[in-house]
Amino acid sequence: MMKTLAALLILTSAALAQDPPPVPRPERRDPLQPQPPRPPDGPRPAQPPQPPEPPGGHALPFNAEEVREWLKANEPETYRHVMRLQDEGRRPEVMRILTEAGPRMRELGELKMRDPNAYAKLMDMRRLERESMEQAEAVRRAAPEQRETAMAVLKETLGKLFDAREEVRARELSELKRRVEALEKAVKERHASKDRIVEKRRRELLGEKSEDDW
Repeated sequence: MMKTLAALLILTSAALAQDPPPVPRPERRDPLQPQPPRPPDGPRPAQPPQPPEPPGGHALPFNAEEVREWLKANEPETYRHVMRLQDEGRRPEVMRILTEAGPRMRELGELKMRDPNAYAKLMDMRRLERESMEQAEAVRRAAPEQRETAMAVLKETLGKLFDAREEVRARELSELKRRVEALEKAVKERHASKDRIVEKRRRELLGEKSEDDW
């Protein structure tokens, strides 16, 4: 018994003699170093909606929202189709239509700046085309007693559309004639100045000074 108690006392003394496990100390920060930013209290502010990412992750060559608004004002049928596809979650088809509409928007914008009258005629023709499609649909849905009246409205619109299309074509033909005449004049002038043009080019190739140099 005495031997057992002695052994216990010896083990207890040895355990007390060992160093206690180190207590982790709080990390000391340099007072000169800036404090890390604290997260804001309360709910985070809502992030603004991001534009849809194009297929493949590449940047769009146009503003999708701008093209969509242009379609709404100039091609309402295409706009309705885009919105229907968007509601159905068919995003690749939406982006394809917007991508195809972007060049049309730019071309018409340039035409409006260059020739406002031609732009107005073209937009009038596009309006008549939309109206003719809507009126054709009205004829198909009209009751028998209203079909003749709806057909007369459609024929009148088609007559106006024909005149508008011919006017646009006549304007295009006139512009082509003007360009051809300008080219013919330039060719004649170059033929008349052949010797001078050839001599000038010879001097340029040989590094000689031209008579027209200062």
